[in-house]
Amino acid sequence: MYKVWHYFYSFELKTNRMKKYFFLLTIATIGLIGCKSKMEGMNEVKTPFSGSKYEGNNRWFRAVASGESLDLETSKDKALLSAKQRLASNVQTQIKSVSENYKGERIVGDNMGDFNERFQQLTREVMNQVLVEVQTIDEKVYQNPTNKRYTTWVALEARKKNVYKKLKEIANTRTSLSDKDKAYISKMMDEAIKELNDND
Repeated sequence: MYKVWHYFYSFELKTNRMKKYFFLLTIATIGLIGCKSKMEGMNEVKTPFSGSKYEGNNRWFRAVASGESLDLETSKDKALLSAKQRLASNVQTQIKSVSENYKGERIVGDNMGDFNERFQQLTREVMNQVLVEVQTIDEKVYQNPTNKRYTTWVALEARKKNVYKKLKEIANTRTSLSDKDKAYISKMMDEAIKELNDND
């Protein structure tokens, strides 16, 4: 009697496990079908200016952006403004990273807080000049035949070596910086330029 009961009990356990596995398998299958159908219902959007030619590297800061408007010139202005903002953000992030690497070389008694403020202000001034001098490496304009709206894509670049040289040059003219600060910034930029391996 015990064997019979044990047999049915084991069979019931196996059946319950199989039901659970079947239920989980069904849920997973529905999820996969749902995801697949969503992907199938979508169109992949291929944007212009993708690939290494438009990405920042050891020698160049680069940025890509688009602008849309019913007016052609406005779409160009929007794209240019957005690309410059992205480029400026990239430059500021890189310069901040460079300055962080050299903080350890400052004398312990120096007031780093004041120096950082002056250095950030200097970086902003340099960026204003750099953004005037950036090069447009590519531009494409599209028009939607339905709503007649223009979409302009632009790709910009600025040479890292030139940005660092400009920062060093402007720092040496600033009366708000001490001779020690100027020497520190000059050394920092020279080291950053050396690391670029940009000898052209």
